[in-house]
Amino acid sequence: MKNWRIGSNELAYVTELLNGGFPGRQSRGFVGELEKNFAEKTGSKYAISFTNGTATLHAALVACGVGPGDEVIVPPLTMSSTSLAVLHAGAKPVFADVDPDTFVLTWETVKPHISSRTKAVMPVNLYGLPAVTEEFVRQADSCGLPVIEDSAQCFLGKADGRYAGTIGKIGSFSFQNSKHMTCGEGGMTVTDDPELAQKLRRFSSLGYGQISAEPGKSKIDKNVIAAPETIRHVEYGFNYRLSEICGAVALAQLERLDEFTARRIRCAEAFMEVIDGCKFLKVQKTPANTVNSYWALAAELDQNTVSWKEFQQEFLKQGGDGFYGAWRLAYQEPFFAALYPQVSCPVAERLQRNMIQFKTHYLFEEEMPSQLNALKSVISKFS
Repeated sequence: MKNWRIGSNELAYVTELLNGGFPGRQSRGFVGELEKNFAEKTGSKYAISFTNGTATLHAALVACGVGPGDEVIVPPLTMSSTSLAVLHAGAKPVFADVDPDTFVLTWETVKPHISSRTKAVMPVNLYGLPAVTEEFVRQADSCGLPVIEDSAQCFLGKADGRYAGTIGKIGSFSFQNSKHMTCGEGGMTVTDDPELAQKLRRFSSLGYGQISAEPGKSKIDKNVIAAPETIRHVEYGFNYRLSEICGAVALAQLERLDEFTARRIRCAEAFMEVIDGCKFLKVQKTPANTVNSYWALAAELDQNTVSWKEFQQEFLKQGGDGFYGAWRLAYQEPFFAALYPQVSCPVAERLQRNMIQFKTHYLFEEEMPSQLNALKSVISKFS
């Protein structure tokens, strides 16, 4: 079966790049075009690309002034990259528990962890559900705390009529293979703040002073850089730039982002129709005024009825494609546990043990019927 996630333009753009003398400057600037179009798509003033979605978080933290001795409030229920990025910035992640219904941070779960050392809050828009709302940002602003949105799993999700990733100071997106759009690896930050945008650009490019946050101006003019008196590094930075070849693929993917997201939503809704009425599966709640873009359909399993392993094995037996559990909480991983041995987030711990993540990137007409039938059979057996 042809991979529907890869269309004709991915190959066409890469071929155009290579035929143009890759990596020659006469080639079309795919990264600049990607940034321009991504900013327009999300309604942001600036979009700065990166080599992956962990580099985006690292850069966002540094741009917001996070450094050694600071604390950043994060959720434990997500990929550990969120917490690792805080360590990359030299700061300490402080783990706040999550809401039992939405599975994400709320201001009520964040507030008890604010201290004089808190420098930022970094919620995760988890499974496609926005955690950040305008009210969340208002509360953070009143405490002088920038909100950095980890929106790796939430493309085109909405809260209060605004796209996830655009409500806080900086939004971070991932182009890793499992995400709504992909170029294998890559990432993007968005912001409306020109000063933050410039900091993000320089941090991604070895601290070069001559580059700009404006799309298409992320490289130093060759006539400038050729001069022996040229000053290059005005700030501390990393080599986090997205390659042109990844930019070419990501640009083609961005052109189909609405389609990709609509497919995931449709698959999730079909799963939810089957789950409706099931007493031992509780689907992640999507609040009013919120659009979930369903990177996955997350549900909590009541293991008093059936164990996670039994449910998985029966799903596979009935022809299902399998599913994932939640990641171990960041502070439960050996590396973090050695640093933070006393942390406890009871809600996140319960959810982590019971979580089922149904995949949503199926061809609806060809692949979904077997998944839905498998789920129906499993629910019927254990009801």
